[in-house]
Amino acid sequence: METVTLTDEAAKEGTEPVARPRWWLAPAKWWRELLIIGIGFGLYTFIQHQINVSPVPAIRHANAFLAAERWLGIDVEAPLNGALAGHPTLATVANDYYVLLHEVVTPAVILWLFLRRRAAYPYARFLLAVPTLLGFVLYYAVPVAPPRLVPGAGIVDTMAVFPGIGDYSSGPMEHTAAQFAAFPSLHFAWALWAGAMVFWLVRHWFVRALAVCYPACTGLVVLATGNHFVLDLAGGAAVTACGIGLLGLLRPVSETVALQSAPESSS
Repeated sequence: METVTLTDEAAKEGTEPVARPRWWLAPAKWWRELLIIGIGFGLYTFIQHQINVSPVPAIRHANAFLAAERWLGIDVEAPLNGALAGHPTLATVANDYYVLLHEVVTPAVILWLFLRRRAAYPYARFLLAVPTLLGFVLYYAVPVAPPRLVPGAGIVDTMAVFPGIGDYSSGPMEHTAAQFAAFPSLHFAWALWAGAMVFWLVRHWFVRALAVCYPACTGLVVLATGNHFVLDLAGGAAVTACGIGLLGLLRPVSETVALQSAPESSS
């Protein structure tokens, strides 16, 4: 019988191949993250110019959405919009919320994860990238006009009537966003992502409460301002769920989920 000595065991140390993380969960590096952001912005800009060419198919799809919602009894956009339009100050605040918050909160959560939750960051990046890319594909394949741009929908364009920080319907900001890219609502998908990441990684009850309120408020705002249908929000939730499901399929069962093992926030 062969005798294995301590020396033999020591000689074997370090000889086993070390499994490398899969490329979609690669450790965060600042230059790679900037490259990913740059590519994403380029894709969004390309799709924006492609689907803003003609509003005809976008309005046709929007009318189909509206008909489906009426059949399902979930067409709450007009009542919410009417209530908001009756309060000009509140409408201006809601418009500013819509324009500004997703451009502040989402990058802020990304930066916080990169700096303070590095182990969780690759998973969070994956869960943000998948719904975003799916959203880009659907924007190009199925352009949908927002309710505020659908003739006869009975929706007040609060962004035009009560302009605040920015008005996507006219002026210089008209060309900074795809006007006919309502489905799915990435405003809502990103808010779900940000809220989920903060809720998962922070233990403080007040911060967790804010994490729950943020996507809920975002959903209410995008409906009341006439920027999205209820079905757009459902689409945002669906692409987010696709990211979670895909991560579960790609991640080996034996691999520890970094999101669960990340240290608590100092908050």
